[in-house]
Amino acid sequence: MIGTHFFVRAILLALIFSSSAFAEGEPGRFDYYLFTLSWSPEHCSEARHDSSQCGTDRHYSFVVHGLWPQYEKGYPESCSTSRQIPENVVEEMQDIMPSRHLIKHEWQKHGTCSGLKVKDYFGLIKKQYSQIKIPDEFADPNRPITIAPQQIKSQFEAANPGMQIVVACKGRYLQEVRICYDRQMRPRECGANIRSNCRNSKIIVRPVK
Repeated sequence: MIGTHFFVRAILLALIFSSSAFAEGEPGRFDYYLFTLSWSPEHCSEARHDSSQCGTDRHYSFVVHGLWPQYEKGYPESCSTSRQIPENVVEEMQDIMPSRHLIKHEWQKHGTCSGLKVKDYFGLIKKQYSQIKIPDEFADPNRPITIAPQQIKSQFEAANPGMQIVVACKGRYLQEVRICYDRQMRPRECGANIRSNCRNSKIIVRPVK
């Protein structure tokens, strides 16, 4: 009898939590955006990488990882089953998101939570990317750079007044640069859960070539 009581209670709690999670995953319901630039040479150093991004004739520096709707704590994901992306949109994004798989994944997991149509979501990514000034040192380095994460942050913020940059690392290597915007795409401070994970005083930026 006790076992049955606890079983029924567990089911009721699961239904409550699942309905709450569904409400939190409504398209267009979020607090701000996290725009993430990935250092392509770091991705391409992994054993499992996207050949369309890392082929021998392709050399990228910073590319767009994604534009992610965020809550002040946490984030929504996969807010809709609408997964179709017009082929022309995929083609148009190749210069700054050189991975077809990534483009489709980003729409499915994050774009569907923006409340925007597919073309508008990726158009916003293109517009925002075009407004970010990449410091000259990271434009096309042909040798490894050893640098403090704080220096990367400072250089980006100097080149982009008003922005607050978060640097992400993968061990001793630069992985990503993250920028937070409000819903009108004005720079803002990131939520409490968006912080640098760099543990070393100096990190390595892999060369583009």
